[in-house]
Amino acid sequence: MFLFASVIALAVISTQVYATVWRVNAAPGSSAHYTTLQAAHDASSTVNGDTIYLEGSPFSSGGLTCTKVLTIIGAGYFLDQNPQTQANPNPSKIDNYTYFQSGSEGSKIMGCHFTYPLYLYVGNITIERNYFYTGQYMVYAYYANVNNVRIINNYFDNVYYYHTLYFPNACSNILISNNYIKGYITTGVNFSGFITNNILSSSATVYNATLTNNIMTDGYLTASNCNITYNIGNNTQFGNQNGNQQNVNMTNVFVGATGNSTDGQWQLKAGSTAIGAGEGGVDCGMYGGAYPYRLSGLPPIPAVYYFNAPSLPTNNIQVSLKAKSHN
Repeated sequence: MFLFASVIALAVISTQVYATVWRVNAAPGSSAHYTTLQAAHDASSTVNGDTIYLEGSPFSSGGLTCTKVLTIIGAGYFLDQNPQTQANPNPSKIDNYTYFQSGSEGSKIMGCHFTYPLYLYVGNITIERNYFYTGQYMVYAYYANVNNVRIINNYFDNVYYYHTLYFPNACSNILISNNYIKGYITTGVNFSGFITNNILSSSATVYNATLTNNIMTDGYLTASNCNITYNIGNNTQFGNQNGNQQNVNMTNVFVGATGNSTDGQWQLKAGSTAIGAGEGGVDCGMYGGAYPYRLSGLPPIPAVYYFNAPSLPTNNIQVSLKAKSHN
C-alpha cells in the first residue's frame, strides 16, 4: 500500500523536475532503483541535475559522500504528529555521515531525517526542511570559503547542546533562517551572514552577522560586529534597543507542547508578544518572515496523505487516495 502511494506521488513529482528522478528505498520487495543513497549517487546513470527521491522507510539508506549536483528529496518528519502529511508515516532517514565535497556545489537536500552530522567542504549548498537529531555536530563547515549556504526551515534537536551549526573558518553569505535550533551556533571571526526568524534554544557566538526577528528561549549571546534588531529574548541577550525586547516570558509567546506536535508547539499563540514584532511588522520566530517554517518539513512537492485499498487483490480494486501540494 505504501509503495503504491509512493509511486503515485513520484508520478506527480516527475512532472515538476527537469531531469531524471531516481528512487531509493531499502525495504524488501521495493521497486525502487536503489537501496542506498550512496548507490544512487554513484551510479553512472546519475548525472548533474538529477533528483533522488529518498522514500520513507524503516530500513537504513546509509550516508552520502556527494560529488555531483543533485536534488535530494525526502518524505519529511514528525509525519505521525501533524495532519495531512504522508500516507506512509516513516521518515527518510540518513543514518550515517553526509559529506558535500567538490563537484556538489549547487546541490539541495530537503525532507530528510539526519541522525549523523552533515559536513560541508564546499559552498552553494541548500539545506532545507530537514530534521537533525544527534549529539554531535549537525552542520559543520569543515573548510574555509564555504560560502553561499542556505540553511532554511530545519528542526535541529541537539541531544547534548553541542555545536549545532559550526562555521569556524572564513565563510561568507550564510543564510540561517526560520529554523528551530537547539544547541550552539558558533562562527569564526571571518564569518559573515544572516541569522533571521529562528527560534534559538541555546547559546550563540557569532561574528559579522545580522540578527533579526529571532526568538531566544534560553542561553546567552556573544556577538561581535553584528547588527542586532527586532529580536526577542527570555533574558537580556538582545537588550531593549533597536526594536529588541528582553526578559520576555516565553509562556506568553508560544502555543506550547500540550496538544501540539513537536514542531507545532512553536507557533505563536493569540496575543503573543512576537506577533508583528519583527522588522517591517512581520512575526518573529520560525513561522514568520520570508521563509515561514513548514510543519513536518514536507518538501514543496505533492504528497499522498491518505491511501486506502483492499489488503487482498480482487478483480476490481477500489482505491481511494488524497493528495495535496506543499509549497
